[in-house]
Amino acid sequence: MHCVLIADLAALVSQHGPSIIYGHDAIPPEAMTQYWTTSRTRFELWHQTVARYRKVEVTGDFAALRRWWRDHIVVVEEVLVTEMLTRVIAALAAGLDREHDTDEISPITHAVFLTHLEARNRIQQLMLYGRGSSVHDTVRLNRLRQGVERWTDAMIGRLSSESPKTVRYAFDPKRAREYAEEARSCGNRSIRNTSSWLMNAAMHDTLRRRTSPSAALPEANQAVVRSVMLMLRPDRFDSIGTLKSLWLHRLQTNADRADRVLDELDGPDIDDAPTADAIEMANDKYFERWYM
Repeated sequence: MHCVLIADLAALVSQHGPSIIYGHDAIPPEAMTQYWTTSRTRFELWHQTVARYRKVEVTGDFAALRRWWRDHIVVVEEVLVTEMLTRVIAALAAGLDREHDTDEISPITHAVFLTHLEARNRIQQLMLYGRGSSVHDTVRLNRLRQGVERWTDAMIGRLSSESPKTVRYAFDPKRAREYAEEARSCGNRSIRNTSSWLMNAAMHDTLRRRTSPSAALPEANQAVVRSVMLMLRPDRFDSIGTLKSLWLHRLQTNADRADRVLDELDGPDIDDAPTADAIEMANDKYFERWYM
């Protein structure tokens, strides 16, 4: 799997993140276990790649260093681009834990984020001080890094529009807050959806032009993506396989609640109606204002 497809998944999760957080979805433990395991496996492969560079660097063989860059520049690209999904998943988990008032999944995703951050720092050291890379490749990688940071902040901002605390996973929190404010001021649902899809398409085009056509670790990337897909419950998708919007999820939630209340009102004993009783308790001040 190419790293740009992983960025596409990150964009999709950030677009529907507010809906997932609103639904109070419980992520299956096996999904978190798999996410941790597959991420660690990929980190180890990246570490081995950097270790090979250090081994060649000690020899001082410039031709071998050039070969390393030629053979492994796609790995450098993947470390940079796939951080987008790592940050988005960490932000999503933080939002879910905050909604549930727990601390169950965010420590795992935050640990994965910190490990990815370490891998990224090593790669940036190679980009800045490493030998054997051409000027063209260095400039291209730096432009890719800048693009990744901007698009990541846009995604975190879009996700944090409903959960402001998640902005801490942005590269530039101030920029992410500006994106969040822009997302909130987009207007009606159709405008927001159009804006999101245009942003996703623009991001995909930019990353495709700045990355190599081949993938360095397709199987490792696929394993991480599979674990992320396990985090998304089947009822988050509609009948054609598209993630439901926040508006649709709210509509369905309220419709289900209304149906339950009507069924309970038809029951033999209204005192045994948990849904109606809960709504009555929640609106006690409202009823008191009109009837007391």
